[in-house]
Amino acid sequence: MFSKKQLITVSLIMGLLFHFVFYFHIYGPHISSLESPFVFLLPIASAFIMIFIYLFTYWRAGLKGSWTRWAFDLLVLWIFVCFVRSLIEMKSISDIIPFLFSGYVGLVLFPVLFFIVGVNIHYFFSFNRLLSIYFFIAAFISIFFITYSELQHFLLLFIFYMILTIPLRSFWPRLLILIISISVVIFSLTNRAEIIRITLSYFILIAYYLLLHKRISKKLLYLIVFILLAIPVISLYLGFKGQSVFQMKSSDAATYSELDPYADTRTFLYYEVYLDLKQNDAILFGKGMSSGYYSDSFKTSNRLVVEVGFLQIILKTGVFGFILYITVIISSIVQALSKSRNQFIKSLGMLLATYVVMLFIENIIAYNLLNIVIWVIVGMCNSEALRSLSDSDIKKLFNDGSFLKSLA
Repeated sequence: MFSKKQLITVSLIMGLLFHFVFYFHIYGPHISSLESPFVFLLPIASAFIMIFIYLFTYWRAGLKGSWTRWAFDLLVLWIFVCFVRSLIEMKSISDIIPFLFSGYVGLVLFPVLFFIVGVNIHYFFSFNRLLSIYFFIAAFISIFFITYSELQHFLLLFIFYMILTIPLRSFWPRLLILIISISVVIFSLTNRAEIIRITLSYFILIAYYLLLHKRISKKLLYLIVFILLAIPVISLYLGFKGQSVFQMKSSDAATYSELDPYADTRTFLYYEVYLDLKQNDAILFGKGMSSGYYSDSFKTSNRLVVEVGFLQIILKTGVFGFILYITVIISSIVQALSKSRNQFIKSLGMLLATYVVMLFIENIIAYNLLNIVIWVIVGMCNSEALRSLSDSDIKKLFNDGSFLKSLA
C-alpha cells in the first residue's frame, strides 16, 4: 500500500509530466506520438488520486479552527455538482471521452484539490524539490528549442512562484532563476500577461526584503493589497456602466492581435461570454464543465476555452462558483498577511492578491502547473504550521526536509 505522501508525490509527478508533454506538443516541434489521447490519462490519474485523498484521508488536521475549510469544502462540492451535471446532460457514452480528455473541460477546476498539498507542512520540502527539478530541467531543454514561439514561457508557466523562492535558495539557483526569467521575458515579448506576472513577482520580492529589514510598514503593505483587490471590483463596475477599462488603455478596439502590446483583446470576450450566459439564463449557476459559449469572433457556437480566468469560472460554475472560488483565495490572503511570522508566506499572500487581479485579464483556468501551483500556494497560506515558522526556519525547511524532525 502507498502512503498518503507517496500518492501525492505520484499525483504531482503526473501533473508535471502532463504539463511538459502537453505544451511541448503545442508550442514545440511536431512529434506525432505526443498527439495520443492517452497522454490525458496522466491528468485523469492525477486528479483521481487527489479526489481519493480529499474524500478518504484526514487531511484537514492543519485547518482546525479555520473557517476557510468550510468555504473550501463548499467550493469542492460545487465543482463536483457542476461536473456531475455535465455528465448527466451528455447524450451518449462517446461524449465522455472529449469531456475527460481535456485539461480545459472536465478536469478544468480539479487543480483546486492541490490545496491539500500546500496546507500540510510535511509536503512543503518535497513539493518545492519536485518543482525545482522540473523547472531547471525544462529550462535546460527549452534552450534547444528557443526559436519556437513561447515554448519556454508555457513550459515554465509557474515561474512567478520560483522568483519568490529566491530568498530561500543558495547563490547559484538564485542566479539561474534570474537568468531564466530574463530569458522568458525576452522570448515572450508578445505575451503581455507573462511579462506582467514576472514583473509583479519581482516587485513582491523587493517588498519581501523591505519587510525583512523593516523598511516598509505593514499598514502600507495592507493598503497596497487592498488597492490591488479593489481594481477588479472597480473595473467590473465600470464595465456594467458601459466603460471598458481595456478600451480606455488600448489601441483600436477592433484589432485583436497579440503582437500589438496596446491591442484590446479582452473586451469582446467579456461581451460574448456575458451575452451567452444571459441568453441561456446561466449567469448565477453557470453552464457546467462541458459547456462553452457562442462566439461570433471565433465563428463557433461552443467555444470551450476563455482566455480570461474569471470568465472561464463563471462560464463553468456561474457567479455562485466564482464567489466560492474568490472567497477561499481572499481568506487565504488575509491569513498570510495577518497571521504569518515569516515573510515568505506573506509574500505568497501578496502573490495571491496579484493573481486575483490577473484572473480578470488572463490566468486561464485549466489542469496545468499554473493552476496547480496557485492552489498549493493557497494551501500554504492556510497552513498554521508554515505560518508559525520564523524566517530562518522556513528557509531551513525549504532546503532540508529532515529539519521537520527538529520541529516535532
